[in-house]
Amino acid sequence: MALKNKIKRHFITGLVAILPVVLTVGVIWFLIQKIGGFFGKYFTQISLFKNISTPLSSLIGFIAVIIGIYLIGFITSSFFGRWALNTLHKIMTRLPLVKGLYNATRQLVNAIMIDHSAFSKVVIIKYPWEKTYTLAFLTSEKKWEIGGKEYFNIFLPTSPNPTSGYYLIYPASEIIETDISIQDGFKIITSGGVILPNKRKY
Repeated sequence: MALKNKIKRHFITGLVAILPVVLTVGVIWFLIQKIGGFFGKYFTQISLFKNISTPLSSLIGFIAVIIGIYLIGFITSSFFGRWALNTLHKIMTRLPLVKGLYNATRQLVNAIMIDHSAFSKVVIIKYPWEKTYTLAFLTSEKKWEIGGKEYFNIFLPTSPNPTSGYYLIYPASEIIETDISIQDGFKIITSGGVILPNKRKY
């Protein structure tokens, strides 16, 4: 029995050690195949790259996307780039069918990728049923008053993709505040609960 437990423990330890590497490589390979493959096919139309293999063209396409994103970031950091970005922003916010989606997406991306301070606290709320709980983010200290009761603005992200989620006006009396940092909160959600904080008693 002791040998069986030791074998099981070593197997789980090995799995925990290798799984993040395998998943990371898998995700990178998926991105190279899908994103790189999409742009790589255009490189094969250039005479210099016409005879390269499909995997190599996908890799070149993926590298080109990474370089392109970097160059966009570099250009938009300049005076002209900021002017162009602000001009594009003004155009997008004036298009009737686009402005609502654009504004919501821009605010969410800024909150998650740039300004985590847009979320003030990590909280625990009852969701989706009465006896189950989930992590959410308090988005504002300002309260609603509905029917004589106080409510807070809550953003409930989906797991493992926190860029989508639900906006809830949630009863203040039912919110459990935590001392989990915003960054750690994102780690817990994106890992699906694999990564957990040391303190888990509230």
